[in-house]
Amino acid sequence: EILRGYVGDRNAPERLRPDEKVRVGPVAIKGVTDVKFGPIEYKSLWKDQKGFLRPAELATVRLRSMVEVLSKFDHYVPDQRLLDWRGATFLFDCSNGQNPSLIYEYRDRGVLTYSETPDRPLSFLTDFIGLERARNPLGLRDPDFIYDD
Repeated sequence: EILRGYVGDRNAPERLRPDEKVRVGPVAIKGVTDVKFGPIEYKSLWKDQKGFLRPAELATVRLRSMVEVLSKFDHYVPDQRLLDWRGATFLFDCSNGQNPSLIYEYRDRGVLTYSETPDRPLSFLTDFIGLERARNPLGLRDPDFIYDD
């Protein structure tokens, strides 16, 4: 899963919009095209690729998430005794009010996984949000769809 973040995945949809920006210290990344490390600026080799998870795209999404979590760590982890309880996804049905029931559970068996299907991580939600949204929640270009361009 770590390697997939750097090499991409032709079976997974895009994860970044072209205008999305990620900034960490001297590093600035725009979409999957423009990269700046301090004074060094360049366009990525895959800048013209579309319709699938491009190289470094998932790594950039993870970098953005890391910045978010670390900047609000006390909010996300109010009780640090639970810090090692990570790498799991739970979905509860709370419609009956008093007694929520567990309707989905996935426990990480490795590193950086939160779903049984990493290329389509929200597939378990198909019954609740529909197949199209579960397969491509951001609505970005997808290798399973044929485009005219």
